[in-house]
Amino acid sequence: MDGKKEISFEDLMKVDYVRRHILKYVMKFSDIESLAKASQRLGFLISGDRIKRDGMWIRDFPSLTVKCEQDLKRLHEIPILKRINIVKDNRFCNEVEEGSRYYGETIIGRNQTWFNIKLDIGRYIPEERVPLIQKIAGEFMLNHQLRNGVETLDFNSKCNREQRSLLIECLTFMSHENVKRIELPGSILKNCQCLRDPNVWTRDMFDGFPKLNEVIFCLPEKRDSYYYGSFGNGSTIKYIIKSLVKKRNGTIVFSDVRPEDDGLIRNVEKIYGYCGRHGIKIKLTSGTEIFGNIERFVTTASRGNVRFSVDNLITRHSLSINHSTPFLKIIEIFSFYENLEELWINLVDLKIINDDIKDTCLTNLGKYSLRNCRKLKKLELQYFKDDGEHSEYTEEMLENNLIFIASLMPDTVERLKITRNFNLSSRVTDKLNEYMPNIRMLTFYNGELKDDDCLSAFKNLEIFLTWGSPSIEIPRTIQLFFIHQSYPDIHGYENADKEIFGKYSKRFLKYLKIGKENYVFLNDITRWSEYKRVVQEGFY
Repeated sequence: MDGKKEISFEDLMKVDYVRRHILKYVMKFSDIESLAKASQRLGFLISGDRIKRDGMWIRDFPSLTVKCEQDLKRLHEIPILKRINIVKDNRFCNEVEEGSRYYGETIIGRNQTWFNIKLDIGRYIPEERVPLIQKIAGEFMLNHQLRNGVETLDFNSKCNREQRSLLIECLTFMSHENVKRIELPGSILKNCQCLRDPNVWTRDMFDGFPKLNEVIFCLPEKRDSYYYGSFGNGSTIKYIIKSLVKKRNGTIVFSDVRPEDDGLIRNVEKIYGYCGRHGIKIKLTSGTEIFGNIERFVTTASRGNVRFSVDNLITRHSLSINHSTPFLKIIEIFSFYENLEELWINLVDLKIINDDIKDTCLTNLGKYSLRNCRKLKKLELQYFKDDGEHSEYTEEMLENNLIFIASLMPDTVERLKITRNFNLSSRVTDKLNEYMPNIRMLTFYNGELKDDDCLSAFKNLEIFLTWGSPSIEIPRTIQLFFIHQSYPDIHGYENADKEIFGKYSKRFLKYLKIGKENYVFLNDITRWSEYKRVVQEGFY
């Protein structure tokens, strides 16, 4: 017995045949990643293995409808839990269940779950409230195995003012160890009836979400809500702040803010100083095509001893450039957005950016550029082509406008997305890299890659996402390559598999096919968790 030598698992894995045979039965990239991270030696061995797997897209849009039978004569005789009827949308329930039985990698779009909630509870006795809330909270099934890695929860509530408070209470009974952000309808900030109960007020709304640091309020169209921008008596926002203050880097985001909503801006100003004193950040995201509204956003006010500036709160902005856009004034205004992190520009009319405007900007970049926006990391550019009205636009004009806009950007941009009718040539990519040398991720589709080596201009490019089947050179710097394709019949998919795998298998050792249309190539499996989030957000 003493002469026998024990063989460790790592020793077994050193044998190529044994290791590859074992890996054949590990169907998920996530599990292979964990195995590769178990030790440095295992990581080295697996890094040289060719691995091909299948994956599945999951659309996680559960719908929950709660109704209650109303019989006022017997209200105290029949418990509320026996009178309520909870209905779920079978389409998405079936998809989630199918995903839970799937052996391969599952990809949840945007790593997010969207809940559509309809509550029609009616009357019940006060003693039944907590059991009712706990019952509804459990029906959300946050801890379903498929949702284990979800980082964002989006609650869309369609119910009256009294029933909205049920959603607030439900959150106090929910838990999820990985959720980082929760999105709520902006209308929930109006008065919530439940907060009149001191027992509710003492609960920690987000106690069950240890990693949570961001609460987003999605604001409706003004025409859809008479109370748009209202905080009611302020009790709801105070309750949320009270719970969020316990989180590290707590942040409140007001999404899709419109400058004409003076009421919302005034309410944000009221809580700005209080949030600052408690270490909570406030962010605004906005998008408008009307210049007058953009101009109204740049206002600075003082409340007490706290300096309040709206433009310093804007972190994401969407802008359309059309025939009525005063380009110089807009660029000058945007230069004040020192905390801008994401910018989306839609070009509709290219005649706006004429030679005089270009000369004015390039001779005074301090005033007419976004180079002061040192936090800008993500830029998206697209051009909506109108074949009838703007048929005179040439490819050279499109290229020159793309290069000009890039020249106004800071060198902090790391993620660039170019879509809809722009083409990329070596001339264009050379200039893009000159003005934005730190681009790590490029997303490109609905356009043409003109030169085989056009991507080589990006010296720091690590991630490339595209549509179609580009016949281009993939630079050595690229660590993740994602392709989306669609074909009209099954034979097209089969031929595409062979073509795509044959074309890129020499460059990448790890390959994941998601559904019929999506292909992911990489080498470093130990970074799969990071790359998976890119895939989830990039093409869904």
